[in-house]
Amino acid sequence: MAVGLILLASCSSSKKADTSTGSGGGVSVTTAPGAVTVNVTVGDTKGLDGPMTMTLSPNTVPAGSTVTFVVKNTGTIEHEAVLLKLAAGQDPGKLEVATTGADADKVSEDTKVAETGDPNLAAGETRSFTVPNMTAAQYAMVCNIAKHYAMGMWAPFTVS
Repeated sequence: MAVGLILLASCSSSKKADTSTGSGGGVSVTTAPGAVTVNVTVGDTKGLDGPMTMTLSPNTVPAGSTVTFVVKNTGTIEHEAVLLKLAAGQDPGKLEVATTGADADKVSEDTKVAETGDPNLAAGETRSFTVPNMTAAQYAMVCNIAKHYAMGMWAPFTVS
């Protein structure tokens, strides 16, 4: 019994945030003090033929937080989540979308902070990524697969 208590105490005092990924909602996230988990849900109803959504909960965290974003694709097609740092006063719903070239129908990722990575998230998949010591600013979480941002797959995120 004493050994179990010692192990539990040492696990609960860890300052490192651990994440593990899986599909179908099988993600478990252990957070350390000062760490925050943000649940991100991306979805669609009929692929490119219907509405698309992205929600973050919570959508505001304190500056200095280590934030683990747990992204779940509840849609019918592939999606992704890309965290972009915005310029002061920039509207996350009015980012410039490229009209030509390899990045047509996508926003610039020049200010990318982090993302779900490759490959894209398949329907039903859940994946996480962690950003340590976030700085105070306005951010946008976007799905940057062609046409998805323009179809509503973005959400504001604030670190204050």
